This record gives sequence, structure tokens and C-alpha cells, in this order.
Amino acid sequence: MCGRFTIKTSLQKIIEAMSPVLAKLDPTLFLPRFNVAPSQSPPIVRLDSSGQRVLEFARWGFVPAWTKGKPKLAPINAKCETAVTSGMYRSAFAKRRCLVPADGFYEWKGAKPPKQPFYIHRKDDGVFAFAGLWERWKPDEEAEPVDTFTILTTSPNELMANIHNRMPVIIDRSDYGAWLEKGDAKLLKPAPTEAMEAYPVSTKVNKPSHDQADCVERIVASC
Repeated sequence: MCGRFTIKTSLQKIIEAMSPVLAKLDPTLFLPRFNVAPSQSPPIVRLDSSGQRVLEFARWGFVPAWTKGKPKLAPINAKCETAVTSGMYRSAFAKRRCLVPADGFYEWKGAKPPKQPFYIHRKDDGVFAFAGLWERWKPDEEAEPVDTFTILTTSPNELMANIHNRMPVIIDRSDYGAWLEKGDAKLLKPAPTEAMEAYPVSTKVNKPSHDQADCVERIVASC
């Protein structure tokens, strides 16, 4: 699964990597994030009605468009193996795919608390993109629409298998267009192990309100 991630990369580098056209995103609001948590609103890249890539904020936690009132569930992750046929995600998989810019994510190792958090990122610390699905939801007729998203997960690669039995789907840069435009299920696979590394970090990351650079500092593991 994926329950926290980072997006420390500058806005300019995200634009260079993913080629979006800026829409509702105010660049002055784009700050480095060291601990993005569920229900928060990081940026995503999606296609607008004209087929252009746009970079906008969206709430992490998927709410189907047909949901009325306060949602009972807002899943932050969806299994790629079943999302294409799931009643909750089927429409979004077919029509509303997105990229979620990130430069690292956290996962917790251990059978029971206190679990040890690990930070997983590219060895070059470069920006990458999770495969996501988004949906536009209106709590009621008078409310403003809210864009929400979920991150697709898959089986772990060799690196992640030592930490957890799932990992987020990371789309290769050369496949960004294919995912956004066609939703090719063949892209939903574990990322290559050789480009990634994982190391233990402080349990400070457990607290969503703690969004500081020390979240990604390496420590000596407790397990």
C-alpha cells in the first residue's frame, strides 16, 4: 500500500518531467512536502476535457461521483488487479486516470506496533509518478465540486518485498502519455528494483502534522 509520500521536488522539475499545462494550481502555493497524508490535497496531473495535461490539487481519498453526503469510505489505495472491474473504480479507470507526482514514499515494516517506517525513493532522488485514478464529487447540489484521487498498488518488487506485500504502481516516464490517454493495464506492474533504495526513518513520520525535512533522515533501524 501507500499511506504517506513526499513531493520535495520543485514545481519547475515536475513540469519538465510531466509536461502539464498549469491550470488551477497557484505556483506560490506549491511548497516542498515531506509527509503527504490521506485527506490532504497534493498536486496531480490529469487530462482536461480537451486532452491537455493539467496540474491541479486534489484530495487524497477517492470518493465516487455518485456518493451523496459525507462518504463512509474514501480509499487512498486501490488494487490494480481489481480496479478495472470494481464498481467503485471502473468508471474512473476507463475515463479519469492521473499521475501523482512524488519523489519518495513511506512504508512500515513489522507484524505489530511499534512498526518501523522506511523511506523508499529513487537512488538519484528524482521525481516520479504514481498511477492514480481521480473523481469529481459534489457533497450536495449547492456545494462546490471536489476532486479526489486514489493511488493504485501492485505486488512488491524485490526491494519492497522485504518491507511490505504491496507497493504503489510507479509509471515509467516514457509511459506517462500511455497511462493518461489509454490506461494500458500492462503498465501496472512493480517498478524495477535497481533504481530504488529504502532506509529506516524516525517514527516522527507517523504523525500527519509533522511535515518537516527530518522525516526523510536516515536512522538506525529498530527491526
